[in-house]
Amino acid sequence: MVVTNSHANDNLPERLLKLRDVRAMTSLGTSTIYRKMAAGTFPRPRQLSEACVRWRESEILNWIDALPAAA
Repeated sequence: MVVTNSHANDNLPERLLKLRDVRAMTSLGTSTIYRKMAAGTFPRPRQLSEACVRWRESEILNWIDALPAAA
């Protein structure tokens, strides 16, 4: 299954990211990611199997793009 990536300037197929990839892209720790998900301020992963979840790369990139600029 190939999902198209909606992030600007990318025509590549959608990638599904492991938690370690999400941590590397965001510089957030595991606890912070799950705390933000519980608060509704971070993308939730997709359930691939009973013990396997992955995040859509485009959702993580969109979340990063939506962060406010530092003052």
